Amino acid sequence: MDIVQLKYFIAVAESGSFSEAAEIMFSAQSTVSKQIAALEKELNVQLFDRTKRKITMTEHGKIFLNHANTILGNYNDMIKEMESITAHDDNSATIRATSAMLPYNILSYITNFKNTAPWANIMVEEFDGEDIMKMLKDSECDLAFFRVGRFDEEHYEKLPILVEKFIAVLPANHPLAKEKSISLSQLCNEKFILCRQNSCVHRYAINACNDLGFSPNVIATSNHTTNIFEMVGMNMGVSLLLQKGTEHYMNEFFEKNVCLVPLDETYTIEVAFARYKKHHHTKASLALWEYIKSCTDTKQKYHL
Repeated sequence: MDIVQLKYFIAVAESGSFSEAAEIMFSAQSTVSKQIAALEKELNVQLFDRTKRKITMTEHGKIFLNHANTILGNYNDMIKEMESITAHDDNSATIRATSAMLPYNILSYITNFKNTAPWANIMVEEFDGEDIMKMLKDSECDLAFFRVGRFDEEHYEKLPILVEKFIAVLPANHPLAKEKSISLSQLCNEKFILCRQNSCVHRYAINACNDLGFSPNVIATSNHTTNIFEMVGMNMGVSLLLQKGTEHYMNEFFEKNVCLVPLDETYTIEVAFARYKKHHHTKASLALWEYIKSCTDTKQKYHL
C-alpha cells in the first residue's frame, strides 16, 4: 500500500465513479480499477459494491476512508512542513499581521528585537485577520499577530499582548455623547456602522447587542477606523469599536465630530501573537517568540 493508492481510493470514494476518478487522477480507468483491486487484495476486504449501476462504498470501505483521509492529511502536512524548512533559512522568520499593528506597538517589538538580534531576518506582512490562522497552519508564516476570536489551543499557542475593551463611537451632537458612560442597550434603536463583516470585531459587536436583547441595524461596514469616524461624524449612525485601536486614530478633526463613550457593560477581545505548535520553528522565530514572551511577562508582572 502506498500514498498513490490512497489517492486513487479517495478519488473513487468522493466521485462515486471509476471513470470520474480517472479524470481527477489524470489516469486511465483501467489503472484506477487495478489500484483499487490491489488495495482490496492487500486488505482482504471489498471496499466498493460494484453490483449496481453507481458504485457505493461497503462498510469496510467507509472505515478505510476515515483512515485514508487521516493518513493522506498527515502526509500532506509533512510535505508542507518539509517545504517550509527548506524555504526558510534558520535566520529568517515571517510574521503575518492584521492592519491593526500601529495601536499596539507591534513594530516596536520587532524593532527592539532586531537591535538585540541583528542576525535575524524578520519579514512582516499585512493580511486579513480571518486568513491568518490558516496561514500559520499551512506554514505560510512562522508567527501571527491578530485579534483573537475562536482559538484552537490544541494546535496553536499564543502570547497575549493586551485585552481590548469595546467603546461606543457617537456623533458629537448625539444626545448621549457627553455622558461619562452608557449602556449598549441605550443604542438599540440606532443605525450602526461596524467593522467589515466576518471580522471578529464585527462578530463580537453583533453578539454584544444580541446579549442585551436586540439585533443592531447595520447600515454600513468598513475595514478602516477613519472611514467609520467619517460616517459617524456625518450622523449616519453610531459604532462599536475597540478602545485602544480607536483612540490611536483620533485627531483634532475627528474630535470635533466624534465622541468616544465608555460602556457600562464589559465586552473584550484579546490581542495576541500565535504560532502553530507542531511546525518546525527556525532559530529566528524561536528567538523572536522568546523575546516577545519576555516582554509580555514583564508587562504582566508590573501590570503595564
